[in-house]
Amino acid sequence: MDTANLQTLLLKFEGRIGPNSLMQGTVAVFALAVIIQLLSLVLPFIGIIGLALLFPLFCLYAKRLHDGGKPAIWTLAVLGGVFVGGMVLSAVLTPIVVGDVVAAALRGENMTGMGFRIKVVLLGIVNAAIIYFGAAFIVNQLVKSDAGENAYGPPPADATSINPMG
Repeated sequence: MDTANLQTLLLKFEGRIGPNSLMQGTVAVFALAVIIQLLSLVLPFIGIIGLALLFPLFCLYAKRLHDGGKPAIWTLAVLGGVFVGGMVLSAVLTPIVVGDVVAAALRGENMTGMGFRIKVVLLGIVNAAIIYFGAAFIVNQLVKSDAGENAYGPPPADATSINPMG
């Protein structure tokens, strides 16, 4: 994957991208999220850096919405859905981890060990995978590409290519 194309994909919100580029960008953002989650095992406070991933997500969804002729402001609705979906999914998945902690506490075991932290990190990774890829899939299903040039530029290269990032 070309680094210059990846930077353009993740850090600029002008132009258009097709479904393939959205999924490739989602993979890149998810990989960064996994790295941040793994680093949080060593430095628990570093998880706040995950908020910085909102900018690449905004850029990805803005360009994908541009491909369908929609303004970038709709990206806020997508990111709001990602945020709410993440909260709901976390509320559903968290009892799996918390249940183990409560059971360990009732048995008189130490509940602050590395095993618990690893479970929390894995929960975060699973949550991010479901939310990021689910949102990308939904947006790709709902946004239909304009065949010709629109107000946001010419059709994206990945409209005809399997791997536009080369």
